[in-house]
Amino acid sequence: MSSDTLDALAFAPTKAALEDAISYLGDAGTDSGSAVSADARRAAFARFETLPAPGDRPNRGWRHDYAKLKFDDLRWSSERMTIATLPSRPRPVASNTDELDLSIDQPALATENAGGLFHLGSTFLDHPKSGATDARVTVMPLSDALRAHPELVQSAAGTVAKRGDKFTALATAFQNCGAFVHVPAGVQLDAPIQLVFAHDGDDAAVFPHIVVVLGDGARATVIERHEGEADAFICGIVDVVTGANARLDYVAVQRAGEGARSMMTRAARSGRDAVVAFHIAELGGVLVRSVVDAELDAEGARAETSALFFNTGFQHVDLVTETRHAVGNTTSDVVVRTAASDRGQGRFHGNIIIEPKAHGSDASLRDDALLLSKGSHIDSVPALEIAANDVKAFHGATVGSLDADALFYASSRGIPRGEAVRMIALAFFEPAISRFPGDALRDEVRTALDRKIDTATDLDA
Repeated sequence: MSSDTLDALAFAPTKAALEDAISYLGDAGTDSGSAVSADARRAAFARFETLPAPGDRPNRGWRHDYAKLKFDDLRWSSERMTIATLPSRPRPVASNTDELDLSIDQPALATENAGGLFHLGSTFLDHPKSGATDARVTVMPLSDALRAHPELVQSAAGTVAKRGDKFTALATAFQNCGAFVHVPAGVQLDAPIQLVFAHDGDDAAVFPHIVVVLGDGARATVIERHEGEADAFICGIVDVVTGANARLDYVAVQRAGEGARSMMTRAARSGRDAVVAFHIAELGGVLVRSVVDAELDAEGARAETSALFFNTGFQHVDLVTETRHAVGNTTSDVVVRTAASDRGQGRFHGNIIIEPKAHGSDASLRDDALLLSKGSHIDSVPALEIAANDVKAFHGATVGSLDADALFYASSRGIPRGEAVRMIALAFFEPAISRFPGDALRDEVRTALDRKIDTATDLDA
């Protein structure tokens, strides 16, 4: 099917738009990216209509009201396109010139991969390198996996929906693309699996559903990327399930356009003595809600979360982490670094829940925020809910400006103030960056942060 076989639909979160989408998917047949039945879509939309909007109402530290989001000029579709090679996206050499750099600015394509999928908006691009390059693993569109591996997909999907909110219900109702990754028991991958969503061209409404399943003793890194210049609306779900003694590093690097909005919820269930580590870098978009939900319901399981955002211009990021210790002898560790300059604003809500029978749990959460201009604002709200004895639990948070002593030390060594601000700001993120898997990925995040410092117009330098 080519991208012009079916016209994209105007998107709005309404019942009429949903019925149009269901009719569209009936015409598209098996070539679409649909992995949700019509009845399930209608049930999810009914939940969307009744659930309250998440987050606080607008106040001094938050300009947006999730209940009043506008969806003008967005287009919804669900298709696949067969192509010979992946497209490269030219970028301006600098913001003040029309000269183009024609080199490929897609790190997913520049590194060795164990497999990968590429989407342009919600359109799956089927090309010779799509799928698994390692024959031991499965990497395919979720719609295909639902037909090829129904029991495996259904056993893992639904982790997010268990405690989903208004946006996860919307993501299910209008799901139009996605991916399935299966790493069988005992398979240990050296190269990552990369799932790329490029948001260029039309302002698309993109509703991905990603399912990742690791068998007992498996090891893997999965990287989810959102890149592009379009003002897309991205609203998706990631379900992760691991077997015993498995380890998954799940990375999300979001570098969508300046006007894009992203609402992603990622959740994991770990097997006995398994480790699931989420690594989240929210670097793009104008409004971002990023939720990480880790459930520890098997003894010996461990959840790790490292997350960061750096808001410039008028960017807003709402970062939420929840770690639930459902049984004892489980551990969790959350490290968050956030910063803002210009009129950037952000919120971090971090919650650790230790349920009544989870004796012997060990949990920690650390969040630090850096304000780089007088007009920036970040709220930090860490929380503990403890209903068991014999546990270790810690949380801490700081919000502050640049360290005057560090700036003085740098100036005394002949370092100009502007360069000192850059060095200190980049070093501030290191406790989170250092936990990301692989030198190349860590360098990529550092470079992206460095570029954001360059684009900041109101840096306290």
